[in-house]
Amino acid sequence: MVIAASPAQAQGLEGRLRELDIRSPVDSESATRWRAAPRLASLEGKAGGFLGNKKANAEVLLREVSDLMVQRFGLREGIAVDKLIYSLPAADDIIESLAGRCDFVVTAIAD
Repeated sequence: MVIAASPAQAQGLEGRLRELDIRSPVDSESATRWRAAPRLASLEGKAGGFLGNKKANAEVLLREVSDLMVQRFGLREGIAVDKLIYSLPAADDIIESLAGRCDFVVTAIAD
């Protein structure tokens, strides 16, 4: 269940986070540059991208998710790609390649 905060509550929360010196983990530049695509009606026959972060278990997790989606939802193909530096957003060429080849992308971080 999601409970929306009122504008006053949101301002109070933002002020409290600043007081505690808690920072948002979201890179504001990347957060405004990319937007979520509309939901797909079905995964059957689609190509999915699986973007890992090069950490030990991300590849295992994403491979298992890809395999399950092939089995359960008729995914045509799972394309696995790793970004180069786990702590930074994926490079534009990786994003463009996935966007050109895939109907959707799943990303994960793991250790």
